[in-house]
Amino acid sequence: MMRQVSIVTAVLVLCSYLLSVVNGRDSVWTEWWWTYDGISGPAWWGSKWPVCRLGKYQSPIDIKPDMLLFDPGLTGIVFSSSKKINGNLTNTGNDITFFVDDVLMPYLNVTAGPLQYNYRLHHMKLHFGHDESQGSEHTINGLSFPAELLTYNADLYNNYTHALSSPNGLAAFAIFLEVGEVANEAFSMISDALSFIPTKGQHQRVSGVPLHVLLPATPQYLTYEGSLTQPQCQETVTWVIFNKPIYILRYQLEQLRNINKEGGSHLLIFGNLRPSQPTKACSMAKEVFYEVNTIKPRNRR
Repeated sequence: MMRQVSIVTAVLVLCSYLLSVVNGRDSVWTEWWWTYDGISGPAWWGSKWPVCRLGKYQSPIDIKPDMLLFDPGLTGIVFSSSKKINGNLTNTGNDITFFVDDVLMPYLNVTAGPLQYNYRLHHMKLHFGHDESQGSEHTINGLSFPAELLTYNADLYNNYTHALSSPNGLAAFAIFLEVGEVANEAFSMISDALSFIPTKGQHQRVSGVPLHVLLPATPQYLTYEGSLTQPQCQETVTWVIFNKPIYILRYQLEQLRNINKEGGSHLLIFGNLRPSQPTKACSMAKEVFYEVNTIKPRNRR
């Protein structure tokens, strides 16, 4: 079955998606076994998690603008709440993740657009490359942005673990980051904390981030059904990708590239991206046929 990537013009208010904590033995593998290079890199993820190799809806993908389909049935996404968020910015060893506090009243709920349920913000994740020729996992006609900021949420199920492997459990919003002359206020609060988490396992408290400021100045987005871009590669994700970036300063990008993976011996810049996954062109054309099964008449005696 082919994936349909749709684009829509609508009014947006913010962005999000979920990654959940997996309990038990497999969580140990998920935590330390995989990396972005060597014998535990993306090419080998499928040896432990078969869906990473055999899945038909894997992410990220290379987006071909001339192959997008406009879906008049899509509406604007509704982001309810303009609260400032608090949480812990963490060096996981494979990326930089901002884990949002689990509060009784959610900081953000997301509905409408391609989402048929209510989603709750859980965390934000950063992907970046060693130079400005790469950085974002999703690409446009093969071209990459310097970095890609992902925000995560889920509120369909009783807990994140359940949502992780359940239908419609996850929704991911990708925001491209581009180098500019004026820094984004919300991103600056995150980048200011990077100097406190130079190595794997360290975290820094960050409070009062104006989440709505991370929203790019555009009402347009594209969407498709895909997967997590890290193990276990579950295909339970509705992706929403904004068609304009937010801007950060060059030194902020350099801060990311100097983050260490383990004890200053391995920089994240050597691998923070999963390669684009195979996808097929979608089309509105339908192959229609009608066939009658003929029965040969019996010979009369």
